[in-house]
Amino acid sequence: MPRHLPTLDGLRGIAVLLVLWCHVPLMVPGYPEWLHLAYWLIGPGGLGVEIFFVLSGFLITRILLHERQHGAPVRWFLLRRLLRIFPIYYLLLVLLVPFRPAEELGWCAVYLHNLRTIVAPTISPLDHTWSLCIEEHFYLLWPLAVAFGSRRLAKNLLLFVLMPCAVIGAVAVTLLVDDGNTARTIVQHGSPFRCLGLGAGSLLAFAEPWLRANRGRTLGLASGLGALGLALHPHVVFIAVPLSMGQAWIPLRFEPAIWLVHMAATGSAILLFAVFAAQARWSPLRCLHWQVLRGVGRISYGLYLWHLPIYFYTVGPNPTLANAVFAIVATFAAALVSWGLIERPVLRYAGRFRPASDPERLRDTARPLPTVAAPS
Repeated sequence: MPRHLPTLDGLRGIAVLLVLWCHVPLMVPGYPEWLHLAYWLIGPGGLGVEIFFVLSGFLITRILLHERQHGAPVRWFLLRRLLRIFPIYYLLLVLLVPFRPAEELGWCAVYLHNLRTIVAPTISPLDHTWSLCIEEHFYLLWPLAVAFGSRRLAKNLLLFVLMPCAVIGAVAVTLLVDDGNTARTIVQHGSPFRCLGLGAGSLLAFAEPWLRANRGRTLGLASGLGALGLALHPHVVFIAVPLSMGQAWIPLRFEPAIWLVHMAATGSAILLFAVFAAQARWSPLRCLHWQVLRGVGRISYGLYLWHLPIYFYTVGPNPTLANAVFAIVATFAAALVSWGLIERPVLRYAGRFRPASDPERLRDTARPLPTVAAPS
């Protein structure tokens, strides 16, 4: 299997652009009506984050499987994760010390801010860190299961424990929590539930050799998951179906659980199409190979991390078109600076902690500071 999949940089770029779009206030003067409608239909923020979750599960699992095969210790993977994620994350927290309460910064510092958004929700420039907390929780346990358990055990954990428990837990939340908004927040920001998307991506990594052996099989699975995701879209289940049938067939209180499965299926379908269908000569997904989009994907972590604080302090107080444009430009500028001055040099050093047979490691031994493709 190829070590690096360029199309995934493009997919990561689309995901982060969806998130950046999501946080532009809809009341900005000049916001087109058709874009309002697209926002309502797509839900760009949720879709962008789910793509990140599925993509992250897929990438880290295929990396772990590759490195286990080549005898690399799992601590190397964990060290690279630490070097990839922590530097600019904690830099952001330090920069916000004069502006944010110590309690909030403390929740973020220990990667528990997703819990704080459930028990004490506020409007904050750090609201987006909930998704980073969920990924970090996944990184704490899943690499150990892949490194020290058999492939069968790891797959069974996904199929029979992690993913079913996520769905069952989401249904339980909808039954036990009377307030719909609270139930939705618990399911959306709770690590046990959002591991459904991360687990789905991980499962696809185990299935990659089987999928690559037959493109028709792959496209069939992608189409099936896409159809499932569309059928479970809340707009379909709770608006289109009741309008066509004259009544609802699923109680509205189950919306968070339906949404969770819809997002995981949709994100998995998008990943499959991106990995396999983008290779076709006439596929519209060939756009994932565009250098500009792949460049956006490479700096996507910085874009995601910096965008909400910049939006919060520029567009939030005065949502004008000029401020919105300035916030977007400033976000890209901050991401490029952090990539050039912090992330890329750290990634060059982190690239040394790879198996000896890894092409990235071979480049490390060939010259002092090689260019290393940004991991997820």
